[in-house]
Amino acid sequence: MFDKFLLAEIAKLYYIDQIKQKDIAEIFHMTPIQVSRLLKAAIDSNIIQFHITMPIEVDFDLGKKIKDKYKLRECVVVDEENDGLIGVKIAQYTAKFVSSLLQDDTIIGVSWGKGIYEFVKQLPFSRFPNLKIVQLSGGFFSENNYMVTPAHIVTTACEKLGGVPVFLNAPFFSPNLDTKNELLKDEGILKIYELAGRSAVNIIGASPLKKESTVFQVGMVSPDDIEELSSLNAVGDIAGYFIDEKGEPIKWSKSELYNGVPVELISRAPTSLCIASEPEKEIVIRASLNKKYFNTLITSKKLAQRLL
Repeated sequence: MFDKFLLAEIAKLYYIDQIKQKDIAEIFHMTPIQVSRLLKAAIDSNIIQFHITMPIEVDFDLGKKIKDKYKLRECVVVDEENDGLIGVKIAQYTAKFVSSLLQDDTIIGVSWGKGIYEFVKQLPFSRFPNLKIVQLSGGFFSENNYMVTPAHIVTTACEKLGGVPVFLNAPFFSPNLDTKNELLKDEGILKIYELAGRSAVNIIGASPLKKESTVFQVGMVSPDDIEELSSLNAVGDIAGYFIDEKGEPIKWSKSELYNGVPVELISRAPTSLCIASEPEKEIVIRASLNKKYFNTLITSKKLAQRLL
């Protein structure tokens, strides 16, 4: 056992008085390595206790539990009891988090949806003229929900960050397999895949298989599609790919017609980040976590509690 007074005194000198470890070692006639070990012992015995004040309220303990359970690189649980504000708070945190990762030559990929749009709205105005922002899914037109469309999100992100947009010039679903196969030969589409493979950060979302979900509201899946997917035990989609409760891709009538970067490629980015706030996304998020489709999760306390 180490003497608690000694541990406390060394901790004070290092953290409060900001004396270097080698100088502390001289004071107590020990080596710098011994000082380092004593500082660790002071942490382990709760003599040193850290308090971090975040600009947005975060539940550190719950985030660590989720991170450890699913072996994530990072999990941030935003603590906001007001359901009307949680989406904005998550978007604000995500914007700060992603901004901290950016350099002028960074490549980032973005999906689409309400959560992704809220995130790009919160990005600070910056100037990264060589940054590339890649559209990860095919496009579509939505008169009433144009803000959440892939092209609008990429455009908005570029306006905020001053980067270069890279659009995926293909429909969300091809009309037939021949058209899809021709698109796969297109140099522009191949370039999207190549850039996505080199992306430092990919930001995606997930939706449960419900008529209230964005993918249904914008008309990308029909009531018949939902009926078909339900019969095949789909629980929702991650980055445009419908999956079952184990995270396995669903083979359905449109699965080969979807135009988008494969989720397996999206997940290879050093930071593959999923934004999710609504508790009803529990099953699709859990399935995606088990399949490791992303390594970073920014979520709400209510959803995180269900994932434990």
